[in-house]
Amino acid sequence: MESFKLNVLGTRGSVPVEGKNFSVYGGATSCYKIHAGNEEIYLDAGSGIVSALPAPNSNITILLTHMHLDHLVGLPFFIALTQKDRPIDIYAAERAGLLPKEAIDRLISNPFWPCKIEDYPAKVKFHLLPKKFSVGDVEVDTLEGSHPKGSTIYRLTYRGKSIVHATDFEHNPEACAALADFAKDCDILLYDAQYTAAEYERYKGYGHSTPEEGIKVAEKAAVKKLVFVHHAPLRNDDELAELEKIFGREGKITFAKFGDEFLL
Repeated sequence: MESFKLNVLGTRGSVPVEGKNFSVYGGATSCYKIHAGNEEIYLDAGSGIVSALPAPNSNITILLTHMHLDHLVGLPFFIALTQKDRPIDIYAAERAGLLPKEAIDRLISNPFWPCKIEDYPAKVKFHLLPKKFSVGDVEVDTLEGSHPKGSTIYRLTYRGKSIVHATDFEHNPEACAALADFAKDCDILLYDAQYTAAEYERYKGYGHSTPEEGIKVAEKAAVKKLVFVHHAPLRNDDELAELEKIFGREGKITFAKFGDEFLL
């Protein structure tokens, strides 16, 4: 059977960090690569996408949750863009009245960058995000999340297995109920847990959540594995390991680490 796997390329939220204290959980911002048969799907294009090594003949798709810098900053450095005539499909919702290409052109163009996406050798197509569509044999469902100015939650299903990506999500009763329903019985839930419960009291309205709220959603949805993502930028390896001791459950709950691979 063709593989369905998730590779962690970027776990960090807000801004990339580096140094020996961030080597385990990783310092790159949001990017997760999914292999499903011949499809290679990237969830976000934060600085984590810079380390991606696409397979020579795979079909490449990038699914963007939203247009905040930490989720886009790696895109100009994605190696596949330099490969002549390499087809790349990019999906995103309209944000701030801008279509996907219009939004990305604001970032990847002069004076911020010396060229636009169409100047790269690859053949890039932009798509306005449908509510439901397919990427090869992968079924993609979408849900609008709870985040300032919006963020898309994705559910990817392949051969009866599902991954849900819910980064930049702030909990509230209505949003959590919708997410639990959307993620029902999924195999992996990637959930934004940038803040501790104490920190959240200071940062309400910033668009992020906590491990406690993620566990509630996962239990309600009967999720098989819960993976916390979008780590606070200055939370070092020791601090994240301590949180994992508190909230982790063998085989069930973990904090995403750079280089993690999950085979479904």
